[in-house]
Amino acid sequence: MNPRERLLAAIRHQEPDMVPNAPRIFAYLLEYYGCSCWMHMLQAAEEFGFDPIIVLGIPVSNYVYSPFGDYKDLENVKVELKMERFPKYTIIKREIETPAGRLSDKIQWAQEGKGYGISPNPHRLEYLIKDAEDVEKVPYLLPSPEGVKFPDYERIVEAVGNRGLVEVRPHIGADHLLVDSLGLVNAMVLYYRNRELLVRLLNLFHAYYKKLIRRALDLGAEVIFDSWYNFSLSAGWSPKILRELIFPLMKEDVDLVHSRGAIIHYYDDGRIMPVVSDLKDLGIDILSTLCPPPMGDVDLAKVKGEIGDKVCLKGNIDLHYVIKMGTPELIESKVKEAIRAAAPRGGFILSTSDSIRDGTPLENVKAYFKAARKYGRYPIR
Repeated sequence: MNPRERLLAAIRHQEPDMVPNAPRIFAYLLEYYGCSCWMHMLQAAEEFGFDPIIVLGIPVSNYVYSPFGDYKDLENVKVELKMERFPKYTIIKREIETPAGRLSDKIQWAQEGKGYGISPNPHRLEYLIKDAEDVEKVPYLLPSPEGVKFPDYERIVEAVGNRGLVEVRPHIGADHLLVDSLGLVNAMVLYYRNRELLVRLLNLFHAYYKKLIRRALDLGAEVIFDSWYNFSLSAGWSPKILRELIFPLMKEDVDLVHSRGAIIHYYDDGRIMPVVSDLKDLGIDILSTLCPPPMGDVDLAKVKGEIGDKVCLKGNIDLHYVIKMGTPELIESKVKEAIRAAAPRGGFILSTSDSIRDGTPLENVKAYFKAARKYGRYPIR
């Protein structure tokens, strides 16, 4: 089987020839190749021997997340940036004039190669949303998805061909938009002090996010990558709050994606055990990253038994304590253990608890791929 066939077979709960191996690896590739684009993902897949899942984002600006851009895709908005440069970072003060009033924020943006590691940005010193009045202003920072073109999508899908599977991440996510504009702690406090306002913000950002999902589906996406990790248990939210506020919105995403005949891949790289049954009931097709203790809480065999008949499981190998800090022998034993727990009867894609990190010894990276080939051939005993 080729990588695409192998991945799709697992998603459909069929037993392929080998357990598909699709690690998150972008952080490592940024160091290894200096780039983690789709072409370098294919290069890495050829070099190391794995089944790549390539995630593409729709080309729409995210001015909530980043202060940079020309802002020409916004209507009746004026932006002034004031920058204060330091040896290792820049402080960016942003003043935004919208038809509904003024917004402002302050961001610390680290310079590459100055000791902050890969992808440290942005660090927020002041958030966009400071009070209820700002809620009416934020939508002016959200570019319309109507008319967004993605000419590279078909070209990339054709270039990838049978060498992998292409997913589309319509946007960084409704949860990201809320936390980036308000702050995680502020959002948690708001749940108790002004729940109505928090729900209003969630609905605002989720309505926008759904428009982007529709646009991605219109452009031909066959797999949608969806995440709500800013509202995960590991972020500090309770199962009760997830069931009350987040899962109904996630169900809308699932139903929308399925209405177009597409697949939905839900990503949470933290704790999930108290809500595993909820995730199954939502109807998601793929669940990652199944993070084990101590960084997560997943008992892979238990999850396989509880939801593995309906949900394709992806992940489980600890990126830090096993792959980065462990030994080749430990890596082999953990890969073998994961395959034995979740691969029988199909429905399992071997992967990592998040991206293999920069600084991981090459010997360990190779040990991971070697173990996947050694223990991943069906039938799994």
